Amino acid sequence: MERILDAFEKLLRKSSYETITINDIAAESSTGAGSIYARFDGKRSILLALHARTRDRARKYFQGLFNPAVREGESLEQAIERITRGMLSWHKRQRYIIRTSLLLNDPDIYEGISASFRPWSEQLALLLKARGAPLSDEAASAAAVAIIQITIAALQQRVIFGLIAPVGHDLSDDQLVNIINAAALGQVHSLSPPMV
Repeated sequence: MERILDAFEKLLRKSSYETITINDIAAESSTGAGSIYARFDGKRSILLALHARTRDRARKYFQGLFNPAVREGESLEQAIERITRGMLSWHKRQRYIIRTSLLLNDPDIYEGISASFRPWSEQLALLLKARGAPLSDEAASAAAVAIIQITIAALQQRVIFGLIAPVGHDLSDDQLVNIINAAALGQVHSLSPPMV
């Protein structure tokens, strides 16, 4: 099964989902088409399995990225930049799977993506408070959800289109990180109590 998933992932780097056939996957994985059909219903079920495997890998990666105990001496700004760069790096490495998954407009995949980020908003809320954000628990949760939504939306646009609307042109990684960081810090500051 891993060979089939590895082969499909490799093929997605070279070809579009629509053009890949079961025979292509069989040839790439050195497996017979009958063996593939014994494990999967077709390309969609292979993609769902590949997406589930990617989510499992993401879970491990993001657990370290969002952990409040990591790099305890960093500032709030440094933590947000580290997380943004880490999320950008993940999206770039997984762009072929992510792009294919999003363009298929599959509700199972969308639910999987949504469910995979729920625990990270809780971790991010803890991290924001641990890095000195003057937020109540409720405000930290709201800021974390907004930061993740902003970041994911921008990174998914980058993965799918190569552009970030409404800018209309490709941004360098540093420009994209700076924009996301400014939006993230804006969320924190907008939810912080007013200074007296």
